[in-house]
Amino acid sequence: MSLAYNPEDYSPMFQGFLKGISSGDWPSKPKGIAKLGIMPEDWLKEIEPGRVHYVWPNDGSHDIQPGRAFGGWVGALSDHVVSICMFSALTDGEAFTTQDLQIKLFRPVSHGDITIKAHVVNRSKSTGYIEAEWRNAEGKLLVKVLAWKAIRTVEAIHGQRG
Repeated sequence: MSLAYNPEDYSPMFQGFLKGISSGDWPSKPKGIAKLGIMPEDWLKEIEPGRVHYVWPNDGSHDIQPGRAFGGWVGALSDHVVSICMFSALTDGEAFTTQDLQIKLFRPVSHGDITIKAHVVNRSKSTGYIEAEWRNAEGKLLVKVLAWKAIRTVEAIHGQRG
């Protein structure tokens, strides 16, 4: 996949992430993403600072019942999407952690292409608020996601690097 983006719009830490996604050569793919089967290298279609657009081709492999995606999977993928959205809005030296994640299920998440769009609604020095919506091929709202992220220095989140 080739993801179109301007590297200068993003922090150096996020540039490496985007390079791995867009090139398909991603030796440092985060373990949690890999183990869950989340594939931003295939599903992330558009990105700009503070906005992302994913398309998840729901093939039923995450169903809890026929034609119904497992809510835990919906939560995991939602957290990934809003986190990438927040990551895209950080500046050099910033990192974040999730403070609160709310997932509202309006309809069963059935098979087919599911469009997930997220955007940063508000960003202060210490907090980011992101909303995302999942929609089916007919444009019907399936899921609404509300997320709050605590923004801190890279050292405060990840410790000293060196």
